[in-house]
Amino acid sequence: MVDRIKRNEAGRVLRDLVDGRITNDEFVSRFPRDRHDSALAAILRAAWTQFSDLRAHKLIGRDSPAPEQRALLERCCVFLRTDLEFQWPPSHSRIRKGILQLTGIGRPLDAADEEYKSRGDLEVWPFLKRSDYELNAKNS
Repeated sequence: MVDRIKRNEAGRVLRDLVDGRITNDEFVSRFPRDRHDSALAAILRAAWTQFSDLRAHKLIGRDSPAPEQRALLERCCVFLRTDLEFQWPPSHSRIRKGILQLTGIGRPLDAADEEYKSRGDLEVWPFLKRSDYELNAKNS
């Protein structure tokens, strides 16, 4: 179930993080939670893998995300503006491993990860289908 109000807030908070206006700690504390809109929890977990949580910092300068990491965060911003249901299966570790694999810092995917990956196009995560991403990115 899409919670439009919380997705709007999540989009603003994530945009503030990506644009270097808030620290990672502020992001984690301000990002809304909702047990009915699984996109929120999945995007929070995915974003959390893109920065160090050992200290408070903004994503600027030496802490700027790599291009692949920034692309993921940007896709998450686009997804939060949609009313699409989050369709990836709930698998916290597989999402993290897949995203880390895409950014080049994770280990190769194993057989269970390959099954997860076969559910959709992991390169456009959190979108399931490339066509949904392309349509929404164009309209952003």
